[in-house]
Order: sequence, then structure tokens, then C-alpha cells
Amino acid sequence: MSIVQIVLDYLRVLLSAPVMAATVAIVFFVLFRNDLKALFLRVAKLKFPGGVEVSTTQSARIGNEAPTNPPAVPGIPAPSVTLPAQLTDQQREQINSLLAAEQATSRVWEYRFLNYFLVAHTQRVLDWLSQFPQQVPYSFYDTQWLPIIPDANERIAIITALQAHHLIQTDSQLLVVTPKGREYIQWRGQPKPAP
Repeated sequence: MSIVQIVLDYLRVLLSAPVMAATVAIVFFVLFRNDLKALFLRVAKLKFPGGVEVSTTQSARIGNEAPTNPPAVPGIPAPSVTLPAQLTDQQREQINSLLAAEQATSRVWEYRFLNYFLVAHTQRVLDWLSQFPQQVPYSFYDTQWLPIIPDANERIAIITALQAHHLIQTDSQLLVVTPKGREYIQWRGQPKPAP
């Protein structure tokens, strides 16, 4: 047996699939150990094949955090945001103004979608409902719109669509336009004529 044959045998063993897979795994764990550690700290429960389950508690937050909420934008519920205590007042104001701008942008895109999604009858019903300062009984809505929208399922679908987008509320067969619905009507512009 020559020395070349011995070297080739060793190389064949070193370059085999199990040895290469183990080497790649070790390099992966060494390079990404901090990221993997952070991932495992966030995970509350792991299920492994065979029914083995491991659960951990989430890591405690580091540092004292003072809860502060960004300024409210009309018609948009203010999210509860917890900003770290080590931020300066200027940084807090910047974050709050960025949040308010993102909320306003989000609302514009939502209204653009509603302009596309809500058919003409649905927008007319919303405009019609907004004319009443008090709640409107569903039976009154049904009777008023029966000549224009003869299909009962379509009238129900209109109310469902308006409810789904929080433009109206129903409370025991009474319909009322929400502040978001009034804001959408104002954003959209001139209301369409009602029946």
C-alpha cells in the first residue's frame, strides 16, 4: 500500500457526507450563535419529533421602561406603544411623529381601498345614514332602499360590508355611522344623493 493510497483513503473519509454535514453544522452554530440565542429566548414552546416538548419562559425585559402612548390621530385608535426609558424627549417626539404619520398614511390607503371596494349603492347607503344625527332602525333602512335595491340579500350585504370596515355600528337593529365612517365620507368628498 503506497502513501498516495493512504492519503486518498483519508481524504475519502474526510470528504464524506456525514463529516461535511457535521462541519457545516458546527460552522453555522458558531457564526450564528448570538442570533440563535436570541431566537431561543423568544420561543416559549418547542415540539420535537416523537412528542418531546420543551417550554421556557420569555426573557425578562432589561431596563426600566416607561409606557407612553403617541398622540391620537382623529378617528384612529391610538396603539399602546412602550418606549424605552433611556430615550431622550426629542427621540420620543420623533418616534411619536413617525407613528402618527404612518397611521395617517395607513388610513389614506385604507380609504383608497374603500373607494375601490365599496360599490356605488354601498357608498350611497353610507351617505344616507350619515344624514341622520340619531340611530336609524334597520327596518326603516330596509323600507327606504327596497325600491332602489330590490334584492334583500344585497341590502344585507351592504350593511355587512359597512360593519366589516367599521364604518357603521349596529346595536339591536339600530344603525349608526361611526366616527371613522364620517371621516371617510369627509375624506371622499361630496356625498352622493340619497333616495
